[in-house]
Amino acid sequence: MKNILLLTAVAAFALIFSACEKKEEMKNSETPVTELTKVIQERVDVYVPTVIKADISHLSDNQKKVIDILIEAGKFADEIFWKQTSSDAIAIRDSLANMTTPEAIAAYKFVKINYGPYDLIEEGKRYIGEGLEKKPATATFYPVDMTKEEFNAYVAAHPEQKEALESLYTIVRRDGEMLTTTPYHVEYPEQLNVAQKLEEAAQFADNPSLKKYLLLRAEALKTDNYYDSDMAWMEIKDNDIDVVIGPIESYEDGLFNYRAAYEAVVFVRDLEATKELQMFKDHIMEFENKLPYDKKYIRANVDGSKNILNMVNVCYFGGDCQAGTKTIACNLPNDPKVRAAKGGGKNQMYMNLIRAKFNKIVIPIAETILDPSLMPFITEKAFTGFITLHEISHTLGRDYVYGKDKETVRKALKERYSAIEETKADILSMYNHGHLIEMGTYTKEYGKQAMATYIAGLYRSIRFGAEEAHGKANIIQLNFLREKGAVVLQEDGKFNINEDIFFASAGELAKIVLTIEAEGDYEAAGEILKTYGQMTPEIKNTIAKLATVPRDLNTTYSITK
Repeated sequence: MKNILLLTAVAAFALIFSACEKKEEMKNSETPVTELTKVIQERVDVYVPTVIKADISHLSDNQKKVIDILIEAGKFADEIFWKQTSSDAIAIRDSLANMTTPEAIAAYKFVKINYGPYDLIEEGKRYIGEGLEKKPATATFYPVDMTKEEFNAYVAAHPEQKEALESLYTIVRRDGEMLTTTPYHVEYPEQLNVAQKLEEAAQFADNPSLKKYLLLRAEALKTDNYYDSDMAWMEIKDNDIDVVIGPIESYEDGLFNYRAAYEAVVFVRDLEATKELQMFKDHIMEFENKLPYDKKYIRANVDGSKNILNMVNVCYFGGDCQAGTKTIACNLPNDPKVRAAKGGGKNQMYMNLIRAKFNKIVIPIAETILDPSLMPFITEKAFTGFITLHEISHTLGRDYVYGKDKETVRKALKERYSAIEETKADILSMYNHGHLIEMGTYTKEYGKQAMATYIAGLYRSIRFGAEEAHGKANIIQLNFLREKGAVVLQEDGKFNINEDIFFASAGELAKIVLTIEAEGDYEAAGEILKTYGQMTPEIKNTIAKLATVPRDLNTTYSITK
């Protein structure tokens, strides 16, 4: 049932709030405005307000100037993402921006968190505005009513357009019976604004490798050719400042996972904390060689020393990584050609966000759903260690389908790729914890910390929503480990761990998803998603117990100069 609240602004704009089905009192159009406000405010309140702080007082004046300009660039990138996420996101946002009624204030907060009218952790349900009841898989990358079947049939009939139609950096439209593509740098004139800001920042960059990257990234934004700038990003050395900016991840494309969405992250490195990560690099080749699947798939000459591991503090988030649930780490670049040329990727752990999520979300989840005997084993170190090995695990396994060196795993698995890849990274993180314990790098006690904290972390991510890639990946893991008996639900409703079989069970799931990726098996990916990627009554019941625990952070960013 819908309730219409007329609001006046520069132009009249009607907001339509979808009521929760369980609220019987909202069944007619006479429902008081305060009830409508309450519904939206409840959706806002699942995100806990959090100030993410970064101290840059140790930087030089030029470095501080670079940070300021990069944040300005990030804001332009953020605006591009608003265009990508849904067709009416900006119109709704701007219509609410200057309104002062309680209804409009609540709605504006909701829209700012979700980057549009759809609730990103409630399976994309529309709460505000007229239009589709659920966030379209197409985002704004394709015609909103386009189906996979139509797209695939057209590509098959027009192979000369295949490259452009499946590009990371084009928008697809209909022109009569034909499909056309528009490059991002044409579709989004704001790319030029981002490029200009990067060029301006480069003028103040004292570090030659950062200066080179900023100039090459600016050029890439004018052409949609990112290879050279990605290579230069991997070569940034001896510098406190770094930035991730441009069209990066493809989660937003729910149709095929082809199109890249805009994001911006400006951060400073914590050199002391980064030193603690270096031991992981020594084991990457060993991790690769011990992957639990057919040894014919193992890549030769994986040089772990080429991977870059950094602990950083975020100064600014914008776009895809800020929408809904906030990113806490990255492993980039995604281009397998760059990763092959550089022998790995760059792993960034966002310390200030990790710490905030651990304290405000992971601990209260653990206190609610885990056996009390496990609480001494819930530690920030284990949470950070899991995230670090998760990011490293993105570098393990195959980027290209076995025997098809020109077909990427991402392209082969299409829209199923993200959930399978996130499952791989998570479960290999735990599997590799087992190796580190066997080698004596980690103690058995720390292994228990890792397992206990991981279980609480599963429910942290599951609550992102069953449609979100990380949420679905965690549902797969939990259902699989429950089936194997590695995670046990006690009679008192609390979870415990079967330590004797936990790491072996993790290895079983790792073998399945690694093999799917190695073979580029789209159908097998679908079977895993169907068999293990579904919300069960048990999961729903546990989520209900966590109603008072925040789903995620509603972040603002503060810099100490």
